[in-house]
Amino acid sequence: MSTSQLQIAIASLRIRLAEIQGKEEQTEALIDQFRTQLRRLPRQVVYGAISLDASLTSMGEIEERLNDAVTTHRWILEFKKTAVYELEALELVGQVDEARRSLSSLNQQAQSSGDNEETSAEILRLEKFIADYSKKAELAITESYQQRQDSS
Repeated sequence: MSTSQLQIAIASLRIRLAEIQGKEEQTEALIDQFRTQLRRLPRQVVYGAISLDASLTSMGEIEERLNDAVTTHRWILEFKKTAVYELEALELVGQVDEARRSLSSLNQQAQSSGDNEETSAEILRLEKFIADYSKKAELAITESYQQRQDSS
């Protein structure tokens, strides 16, 4: 994946994650609204503002909507978890890619101007970073892929 493709994928995932988070907030507000309505209805019956039969019918409808909203919220959290996981994996890939470019540049610099301690230390640090984070990115991507296959 080229750098621009990676950046586009990351940006797209961030947009999707923001959309998911917006929907999560809407659903949480809806859940709160339904719970508030369920708490208030019994008082309205007690004080005669609404009949018992009408209240029971309303409570049943509100509870059904609440259950639907809770289920939707659970699904949204699954989408969010997947999006966050995918974003983290792509960001790891991006960090490794950037480190590889820096390493290549340092290697060229070391060849043209001679090797010094500072450059050598930075090359070693980048090589270690690339090795460590390449493995993490590989695990994140393969685990994500495996999870998607297992849930299909």
